[in-house]
Amino acid sequence: MNVSSTDKNDFYTTPELKNVLNATDDLYSVVTRSWAGERDTALYSRVMESLEAIRESLVLHSKEIYAMEQALMAAASSRLTEKQHALLRWIAGRDGEFCVYTVLIDRYSEEQRIPKSTVRWNLRGLREAGLILAGDKENKGVPVALTEMGQTLADYLEPWSTNTEHI
Repeated sequence: MNVSSTDKNDFYTTPELKNVLNATDDLYSVVTRSWAGERDTALYSRVMESLEAIRESLVLHSKEIYAMEQALMAAASSRLTEKQHALLRWIAGRDGEFCVYTVLIDRYSEEQRIPKSTVRWNLRGLREAGLILAGDKENKGVPVALTEMGQTLADYLEPWSTNTEHI
C-alpha cells in the first residue's frame, strides 16, 4: 500500500490529524524524490515502511476517535430534551452573533413564542452539560457561546431548520 492510497472517505479526520497526515504524505514525496536514481535500497525501504506504519497508525487512531465521538454524540443527544436540541441548534445557527444570556433568553422566547422560564431552564441544562459558556452572577456580560463539545453536538444533530413547530 502506498502512503497516500488511503480512501479519503474511509474515515473522519480532525484538522490536526489532517495536518499530520499531509505532513506524512509530503515527507513520503520528499524521500521518494531525493532518493530517485541511486539509493541505498535497504535504508530507503526501512524509511518507507516506517512512514507507512506511521500513516496506518494515524488512520486507525482517527477511526477510533470518530467511533468514540459518534458514541459520545449519541449518548449526549439522547440525554437532552428536544427543546434543548432545538436551542443548541438555534445558538449554533446564530453564526458569530453574540449576545449575553438574558438577551438570548428574550430573543429565543420571543422568536419561538415560549416562556422565558422555559428558555432559562433549557439554557441551564446546556450549561450544566458543558455545551455552552455564558456569563453568571460573578461574570456578567459574557456572551453565550458553544463549547467545542457543544459545536460538535450541534453539528451532529439534524441540520438547523426554521420549522420549530415541534418545540
